[in-house]
Amino acid sequence: MKRIPIFFFAVWMLAVLFFPFNFSFSKEKDRVITPGDFFPEFSFPMTLSKSDVEYLGIPQKFFGLVKGDTFTLKDVKADLMVVEFLNKYCFSCQLQAPVMNQLFSMVEKDPQLKGKIKFLGIAAGNNQREADSFRAEKQIAFPIIPDSKFLAYEAIGDPGATPFTIFIRKTDSGLLVARIKIGLTKEPENILRDMNDSLRADWNALMKQEKDPSLQQAKVQKLMLRYNEDELSKKAQESMLSPKWRVLRVAKVILPDGEGIYAGEIQTGNQKSYLFAKLASRSPTCDICHATHFFFTFNEKRMIINFFPLQVTKLDNLPWDAKEIEKMKQRLIGRSILQPVDFDPQVDAISSATMTAALIVDSINKAKTLYDGLKSKGYIK
Repeated sequence: MKRIPIFFFAVWMLAVLFFPFNFSFSKEKDRVITPGDFFPEFSFPMTLSKSDVEYLGIPQKFFGLVKGDTFTLKDVKADLMVVEFLNKYCFSCQLQAPVMNQLFSMVEKDPQLKGKIKFLGIAAGNNQREADSFRAEKQIAFPIIPDSKFLAYEAIGDPGATPFTIFIRKTDSGLLVARIKIGLTKEPENILRDMNDSLRADWNALMKQEKDPSLQQAKVQKLMLRYNEDELSKKAQESMLSPKWRVLRVAKVILPDGEGIYAGEIQTGNQKSYLFAKLASRSPTCDICHATHFFFTFNEKRMIINFFPLQVTKLDNLPWDAKEIEKMKQRLIGRSILQPVDFDPQVDAISSATMTAALIVDSINKAKTLYDGLKSKGYIK
């Protein structure tokens, strides 16, 4: 037997001692955007009003018709863009709304800044109706576009907090992130100072600056789930239990894309089949919220048979009660993982936990890849 080098043994022991818990990231593998990065190529659906299109300076055809059904931030006519990711139900976003309104007014009244700086809100996890109602309630002067499926939010690395404000410089090389601000800022003068600094900064120097790892570290910390692998396997088995069958064994399977899922062999009478329990872990959508962790369990027919929460919270980060968990089960059980549905907050929201409920539904809406992976492994025919 070969001897393990002392150095590698020491590294392994440190990992065991200091990282005994599970860090489940689901699909959240991208790095959080940071100054010096380029804003990702992303097309937004054209849901803007004519006045919003004119404010942003997006090119139009004859008679004021907008070109195409989508637009990108490259289409916005500005030297600097202030892009704020927000959520209608985020308390800090609600508090920051009047601050951003003041900031918008300060820019529009300054002849040296007006036209050079443009504002855009992106409502992560909110549909058009929610984005419009937030804008109306808070009397937001600048455009807000919906991001109901978290696609734009995930494109910047799913930072795990709103408000998340990005200052973007238009350069010859692309849309360069000059600065970011996370969480509530109460003083518009502080943001205005940062905006002016971003506008004047040398963009070549911005590109060369060292990337800040703190946001990624904060995201890892928020996503920490204090269960080891043995405990998670037992939780997965618990999510499969039913008086209708006997669970024979449970094993973790690694799918071709690197995702892990628990496969349980069950026996019903003389028939054997498989159940699958997927641990979904999602970063919060507000700066003061907890992460969301839960199992959803489905059978070989791709039908969800259970929703099993590990950590799901509502207002003040309180855990859901039994009635709230049961309501989500009624929403999910019997659904096919191959048929995504739009989250409707008026029907699907759990009281005081709309953001968490939206994350749960969104996670299951993205589960089709699990089916593809299990099929390639031979678990599903």
